[in-house]
Amino acid sequence: MIRYLLILLFFYCGALYAQVTPVTELSEVNLKYIKLKDSVYTTTQTVLSDSVLKRNQSSLTSLLNYNTTIYLKENGLGMVSSPSFRGTTAQQTAVLWNGININSQTTGQTDFNTINTRGFDQVVVKSGGGGVIDGSNAIGGSIYLENILDYNLGFENDLFLKYGSYKTYGIDYKTSYSTKQASFSLGISRQGSENDYEYLGTDRINKNGQFNNTNISSSFGFKLNKRNIINFYANIYEGKRNFSLPTPNALETKYNDFNTRSMLEWVSKSRNLTSNTKVAYITENYKYYPNIARDFYTYGDVGSLFLKYNLDYELGRILLTGGLNYNQNNGEGSDLAHEIRHLGSAVLGLKHKVNQRFLYEISLRQEFNSTYESPFLYAAGIQAVITSFYTLKLNTSKNFRIPTYNDLYWEGLGNADLKPELSYQGEMSHVLHIPNASLTINGYYNKVQDLLLWTPDVNGIWRPKNAENVKIYGVEGLLTAKKSIAAHSFNVSATYAYTVSTNEKTNKQLIYVPYHKLTTAVGYGYKKLSAYYQYINNGEVYTTTDNATEHILNSYMVANFGLEYNLGKKTNTYVLGAQILNLWNESYESVLNRPMPGRNFNVYLNFNI
Repeated sequence: MIRYLLILLFFYCGALYAQVTPVTELSEVNLKYIKLKDSVYTTTQTVLSDSVLKRNQSSLTSLLNYNTTIYLKENGLGMVSSPSFRGTTAQQTAVLWNGININSQTTGQTDFNTINTRGFDQVVVKSGGGGVIDGSNAIGGSIYLENILDYNLGFENDLFLKYGSYKTYGIDYKTSYSTKQASFSLGISRQGSENDYEYLGTDRINKNGQFNNTNISSSFGFKLNKRNIINFYANIYEGKRNFSLPTPNALETKYNDFNTRSMLEWVSKSRNLTSNTKVAYITENYKYYPNIARDFYTYGDVGSLFLKYNLDYELGRILLTGGLNYNQNNGEGSDLAHEIRHLGSAVLGLKHKVNQRFLYEISLRQEFNSTYESPFLYAAGIQAVITSFYTLKLNTSKNFRIPTYNDLYWEGLGNADLKPELSYQGEMSHVLHIPNASLTINGYYNKVQDLLLWTPDVNGIWRPKNAENVKIYGVEGLLTAKKSIAAHSFNVSATYAYTVSTNEKTNKQLIYVPYHKLTTAVGYGYKKLSAYYQYINNGEVYTTTDNATEHILNSYMVANFGLEYNLGKKTNTYVLGAQILNLWNESYESVLNRPMPGRNFNVYLNFNI
């Protein structure tokens, strides 16, 4: 496998500092998640590692927007944010925390502005269908939020302080201690902002947009002996946001999140066998205040239990895998009848490394559920090393997305007869390796059946149903390059995506899916000084299903510049940095009538001892 160098560059987020990294092919990054490690051979994955996350602002929205081909729809800075991954809907991107799917059981998606990246050591982005391994939602792609336990490193501390425009602040502290037998880490993060930026070209400001959040993450590992390891992971997130006003006279609203995650894991290894047992419990709780002047609110509360068992057997160049999964969701809310549902699945897989140049893999998954028809899923792929500089990858898969609590159980509106969305995908990847540079070109096709939509019935009442089929195809290019001359280092990264995603019935492009997205980053380093410039171009998007031209969001180009200096030594670093965000003061929106900030600034200090 070829490792692409992570280029530490700058990416956009108003009033917060950021950094750009190139696409990096995943190698052996997480021993506890064997399925992810093995599937890299026939798929495309991007790794944003610990060194990158330390210098990025805490929003998963900004981290992914300027480091990947994903289009992020953000209702103003820090507000509700959702992805469009390879032309799919927000509900068709799976987000997994240490291997556990954390997409909301009520909405079916993850609000990327409620994910604080400070609590993770690594974020991995996998493009394309992953339903066999990752379960529901993994139609457009998957986002893995990973905590990694290291051993025998002693005592380490990292403190990051940030302050910027609009009274934006960030305090992040992480401490860890590890011996040969045990490993422990604790991270605490606090972010907030008045978020009262001006709307460029108007006399308005972003009113009622203030937010703050706190994230606490912890992990613990203990080696019982040479063959058995016990790991424990926990995460608590509390967020409070006032929602920016779409019009000056709109009612002021707010939204509170409180989410918890905990997981116990047992890894047992013998000569040829590796078993992995996980027990996890996740809660999601929200309160929405339609008028902050009143105490009235609506709420949703779901608790989810996960049981996962995987067994891997190595037989020479063959890896056989099997797994059993069980998930219980227990939820209720203001508009949701109390309901408990049970989901199960069985997984089988085969990977065969025929020789040093050729590998193939096949995986199967059967879902079990009493509420709706259970789909049978498959995935297959090959990797062929044609020459020393050219590798070919092919893969195909069948994937799915189950209906959410809102879809099934919304009082008076839900539809218990809904079927899962099904997706049939195919992809071809060309990977070129040349000295100091790598280029990956992907072409893919995706057909989604029984797309779930909320549509009005004959009485004008909106209800969910399986209505449409969607055809998606596109091309992606991922480039990284680096060069060192004496004490000077240079690096460049770029991504490009061309995406067509059309409703087969109307032949119209899906809303908020740009045909084009381009990112480019250039970095320079000299001894303890580094500078970086980053640029992004998001193409125009339609905001209505009839693709009306009067409702198009225009394309936009945003550039950022950053400079930092390391005041410390190799073992103890003290980094002072400053950024200019939206350097050219571009006026733009990623969601209609939700302007983003103009030019703004911030400074930061990062202590690592």
